[in-house]
Amino acid sequence: MKRISSSFILLLITLSSMCLSSCADKGKTSNGSVSSNSSKTSQTGRVEFTIPDDNAFSTSSDPNGSKFDLSNVQKASSSLEGKKVYWLGSSVTYGQASNGVAMSEYISALTGCECKKDAVSGTTILCDNESENTGAKSYLTRLMNSTIFDKDENIDAFICQISTNDCISSYLSKRGEITEKDDIDVDDFNSETTLGGVETIIAYVFNTWHCPIYFYSGSYFADGLNKGLRQNNDPKGSDYAVLISQVKQISNKWNEHKDVHVGVIDMFNDDEFNQLASEKYYSWAMKDPIHPKKAAYLQWWSPYIIKYLENDLD
Repeated sequence: MKRISSSFILLLITLSSMCLSSCADKGKTSNGSVSSNSSKTSQTGRVEFTIPDDNAFSTSSDPNGSKFDLSNVQKASSSLEGKKVYWLGSSVTYGQASNGVAMSEYISALTGCECKKDAVSGTTILCDNESENTGAKSYLTRLMNSTIFDKDENIDAFICQISTNDCISSYLSKRGEITEKDDIDVDDFNSETTLGGVETIIAYVFNTWHCPIYFYSGSYFADGLNKGLRQNNDPKGSDYAVLISQVKQISNKWNEHKDVHVGVIDMFNDDEFNQLASEKYYSWAMKDPIHPKKAAYLQWWSPYIIKYLENDLD
């Protein structure tokens, strides 16, 4: 087994300490807390993470409560400290189910990196200008006209959400195609399609900031007509899985070019990561199969992304 870094051990201790109650009994925790004596820890490839066992929290506690406020998060030692990271996305990056607090805020608080995000709920990677969300508010339009991102700033990483909105049934016909290996200029891509939008984002970010580019997925969900636990009908999990696979193919294409680095942070297909969230925890910490609440961002998703970045940005 790969040795767990000292910086990440400190991160796990910080997460556990933040959520422990002041109960006198050893190992006893308050509702929604994580106990270092009763947590599930795993290692999957390059990432380690910890989420609470079922007996360490109560579903009557608030997964968006004050204990998960940024003011209660203590910074741990991390190689990400001082790094500048830009985030582009829609509702998951924004934090639609968590009062506007998501990975960028938690990762900044936990590691000391500097994050800026441009995130608008309901928007798409494709930019066909047929609606506000696929036009003026689309990923590409906001990226190229952003008042949040500084085109002259030296940044260490750019992170883009693989949008589930592009997998809504009405947009599937606009998925597009992956271009040839030598097509790497912004004008080579059809940005009115999702895959063309992905490649346009890569080309634009590389030409503007010359930094590593990462695309991240959400956690797993299946197809389901009744929108049950870990199930969603529109978008379907199977359609999202195809998009993630296509983004990985695009990543492989671009990584063949000198000085370009494109990574995919794939939580959707990490079985061990997804299985660690019990049914009880998942139903408590997730608003629906797509949108986390604060507890899920802090305890489940953020440590995964932190570890990935710590390894990949070294």
